[in-house]
Amino acid sequence: MPAQALFRPTKLIRDAVAETPKLAADIAARLQEHRRIADIAYGWGPRRRLDVYLPAAFAEPRAIIVYLYGGSWSSGAKEIYRFLGASLAARGFLAIIPDYSVYPAARFPAFVEDAAQALGWTRDQAARYGADGKKLFLMGHSAGAHIASMLAFEKRWLASVGLDSAADLAGVVGLAGPYHFEIDTDLLRGVFGPPENKALTQPIAHVTRDAPPLLLATGETDKLVTPGNTRDLAAAVRAVEGEVETIFYPRLGHREIIGAFSPLFSFLAPVADDVAAFISTKSAVAANTSQSGGSNRGPHEPVI
Repeated sequence: MPAQALFRPTKLIRDAVAETPKLAADIAARLQEHRRIADIAYGWGPRRRLDVYLPAAFAEPRAIIVYLYGGSWSSGAKEIYRFLGASLAARGFLAIIPDYSVYPAARFPAFVEDAAQALGWTRDQAARYGADGKKLFLMGHSAGAHIASMLAFEKRWLASVGLDSAADLAGVVGLAGPYHFEIDTDLLRGVFGPPENKALTQPIAHVTRDAPPLLLATGETDKLVTPGNTRDLAAAVRAVEGEVETIFYPRLGHREIIGAFSPLFSFLAPVADDVAAFISTKSAVAANTSQSGGSNRGPHEPVI
């Protein structure tokens, strides 16, 4: 047997995520210090609930990261991503992972509206969890990156919950996101409607200069959502003189880029460290520009 056949890390991560997602998530989460408060309602219905991940040690003001998972807008569960919530909490962030409505029970724009509602809840509850509401970040993978970027560019979604993407989001992270694509399959037509809806439903058509700072990252070997999505969206943002950073990981595919947040697979690429560096840098900017000079704290005692 060839030596290279004995150890294939990309196959290992694919198998761990695809075949035993909950077990892999639980094991990885237990390796990282954190606290989890599960299944909090942010709206009505079983798909409008979220999990909160807090650092084991209290330190303030914490930055907040709301993470939107992928699943082709038709599947997914917050419990699968315990490893990611734990990874962010272990780095000192407050992590929020919501479920959201999916196809076929819901169609565009229901999942965008749910994500906006989860962000509104997060901003309202920031002080309760010892976080700084001025350091609010949004991160998504795959379909979740599509939703996150729609919220970043098209202001009406966050306006519906009293937020403004430019003023209230300190940054947005998109991982392996589909930012422009043809509505050419039964699934996509079911989710987004007829092909004529392309401009209405895709982030690249809504790029504005006053969007929050963006970090767009992808794997060069991603065959499901090709790296051209990231290159093209970054080019569109730069064309209007917006703020965007890009990272292209040479050996990562579509699942590996999110699996690398797990301590079991962090050797694949420094994705978690790169995201943490972006969050920390933009948090410092948010703190310096905030008129309040620090944490947006309310009358609540922090949950620690």
